[in-house]
Amino acid sequence: MAPLEPFLATGIGSLPHEDEAAAFRLILHHFPEIPFWPQLPKRSSLEAMVSQYSEGFPGLRWEEETGHLSLDTTDAFEAEIERFYQDIEADRTESFAMTESFAKGLEILEILSQEPYRKRIQYVKGQIIGPVTFGLSLTDHEKRPIFYDPTLRDILVKHLRSKARWMIQRLHQVLPDKPVLLFFDEPSLASFGSAFSGLNREDVIGALNACLDGLDGLRGIHCCGNTDWSLILSTDIDVLSFDAYGFAEHLSLYPKELQRFLERGGILAWGIVPTNETILREDVSSLKERFRQGVEAFCRKGIDRERLRQGILTPSCGLASLSVPLAERACRLTSELSLQLREKEGDWFC
Repeated sequence: MAPLEPFLATGIGSLPHEDEAAAFRLILHHFPEIPFWPQLPKRSSLEAMVSQYSEGFPGLRWEEETGHLSLDTTDAFEAEIERFYQDIEADRTESFAMTESFAKGLEILEILSQEPYRKRIQYVKGQIIGPVTFGLSLTDHEKRPIFYDPTLRDILVKHLRSKARWMIQRLHQVLPDKPVLLFFDEPSLASFGSAFSGLNREDVIGALNACLDGLDGLRGIHCCGNTDWSLILSTDIDVLSFDAYGFAEHLSLYPKELQRFLERGGILAWGIVPTNETILREDVSSLKERFRQGVEAFCRKGIDRERLRQGILTPSCGLASLSVPLAERACRLTSELSLQLREKEGDWFC
């Protein structure tokens, strides 16, 4: 697999645009080396984080008035599960396809396949909800999150892994010569270890690794809050995507785990551009200083500076909660910071 150039820029996934063409133009302009397909939840509620990947899940019921998703484990549930496992056993990946209603942003792939866009691409990025966030958001008929039920957890893991396999195949169909970067988005891991979380460490690691297993390309986990970073670093990920603007110091508190991750070729995706109104106070110079402080925080803990060279730059989280002008500012700052760091890479790693 081709190595990444240092500090290329990409996005986390979601954008606030209702017009997909405007979202596509933004991505093509700012993220030509690692473009991503955009999630557009303001275009349709079907593109909300949980809904977008729920298509085809056995027993799923959608309440039209509230938009709430839940599982109905009565009546036809057993037949739906049987059909689900038959699709898994027969490796019918097409059964887990994302249709246009749920992922209009995938249409960007047809544009990316055209010259001159295709020749600039080093990796093409996709994203999918992680098993913890999905499993805590979706409840059974007793309003209990399905992640806590071992049987339902097995279904959700196989469902998401199959969705991921379909997505990778789709990316390869359009861009067969471009490797894939795929993030599992796990905002719910920010609650791990709190008094309000009943998550078991082994269950979480097992679910994450089961989703990652056998997927082509670079596989990452994105967590936009603070968490027990040792948990994520102990999984089989290739890329750790974190909110470097807010939590670089917190991640530096796990130097042994971080060093092991980097020594085995792990890559950090630095979410160095804030995704709230704080962005109005920042510019490329201030973000460059913030990045420098993050690098120094790691080095003070004994992290090998050379291991930090192969990084990726992103906004700290998805951008759908911002206004369109602020989201576009975040993309521009990420892109401009990437360019400056690449031009003066020696300033950071000499």
